[in-house]
Amino acid sequence: MEPREGRVEVVDVHAAYNGYYAVEAATLELRSPFYALLLGPNGAGKTTLIKVLVGLLRPARGYVRVYGVDPFSDRASLSKLVGYMPQPGTSRPSPFVKVRELVAMGYLSTRRPPRYIDSETERLVLESLKTMGIEDLADRRLSDLSGGELQRAVIASIIARRPRLLVLDEPLAPLDFSAKCEFAELLLRLHERLGVDVIMSTHELTLCMYSEPVVILINRRVIAYGPARDVLTPENLKRAYPDAVRIGGLTILAESHAVRG
Repeated sequence: MEPREGRVEVVDVHAAYNGYYAVEAATLELRSPFYALLLGPNGAGKTTLIKVLVGLLRPARGYVRVYGVDPFSDRASLSKLVGYMPQPGTSRPSPFVKVRELVAMGYLSTRRPPRYIDSETERLVLESLKTMGIEDLADRRLSDLSGGELQRAVIASIIARRPRLLVLDEPLAPLDFSAKCEFAELLLRLHERLGVDVIMSTHELTLCMYSEPVVILINRRVIAYGPARDVLTPENLKRAYPDAVRIGGLTILAESHAVRG
């Protein structure tokens, strides 16, 4: 099996918590290079599907392959391929760590002991900080950062490892509108300049998605996936967002929650 084949596959995945299926019969295929949004209302199974992709939740049925790698039988290969950022607030590095130390730890996690900061590590740390536009924050402690700055620092620590796929769970949720736009544009630059594939979950459509992404529309099942112009139809949005309403030519999405079938 070739670990670098260029696609992410999800085939007939059923994933459950305490006997309740949060994701049912999910099937999709993403061919690299891709910049994908996992879109759906609260409770639609976005986080569940992400946990399956990064090997944190074994599906009850079906299978996943990430560039040919089984996330549950080859954790070592997966960790080299995938950089994962969970939902903001679910985990937080030590507030006393400096930004440059956080990024160095991200890079050194891929190396065998003994681990120490050498000139190559320092070079990669600075490069990652510049890529994220936060080199001026290198000596700031994490406790002194804003929410958006902390997210950039965490991603800098991830890209220092040079992953092939960046998986982010609801990174836009705690940000105000202008910060959402800056962050979305930053991810697009990473995708275009570093060749990093991106899967980002979100429960909202934002006007600042400058490049047309692949959209995976989900409400426990994958309703549709593909180019945004093909997926974001009024019919598909109504299936994903039960409270969506049509006014004139607009589809307005409420803060819907998925409904158990």
